Amino acid sequence: MLTSLSNLAAAFPMNGIDIAFYVVAFVMVVTAILTVAVKNILQSAVFLIFSFVGTTILYLLLHAEFNALAQIMVYIGGVVIFVIFTILLTSHLGEDAFTTKIPRFFAAFVLSIAFVVVMVKCVLPVPELLTATATAPEGFASLKAMALRLLSYGPEGFVIPFEVISILLLATLIGAITIARRGKEEK
Repeated sequence: MLTSLSNLAAAFPMNGIDIAFYVVAFVMVVTAILTVAVKNILQSAVFLIFSFVGTTILYLLLHAEFNALAQIMVYIGGVVIFVIFTILLTSHLGEDAFTTKIPRFFAAFVLSIAFVVVMVKCVLPVPELLTATATAPEGFASLKAMALRLLSYGPEGFVIPFEVISILLLATLIGAITIARRGKEEK
């Protein structure tokens, strides 16, 4: 029995970064399930944003700051916001407030306390983060090296993914405009 517990403890380490990973992963799974489970499409889009924020936090825990920034700019700032604008332009979902089963005061209080706890945790130094070592070579994630790789055509370059992302955002914008125009023509 004791050896199985020690094997379990070795399989699931519990320092600060690991606990943060498990919490973020749990929140991501719950919000991903809620994204497909709720019937209101606007609430589904909001849960999708929370799922993408969880992915961004996981990138930050892995010291992949560029991927985290790209996740925020492309998926949260681009695709999901276009989807929300499309939903609000083509339907009357934005006219009614969210109906909740819990009082707004209670929800605001819980979210405020959670926000304060997170801010206090961010202000206090975390020893695991101070002693963590980056796995990338020196200068790999510097601004100059990233800019050169972003516009490079070589095997280390990101020009093709950069252009694919711009085409994805353009297609999303065109789709949002098309859906919004169809809604106005039907009226």
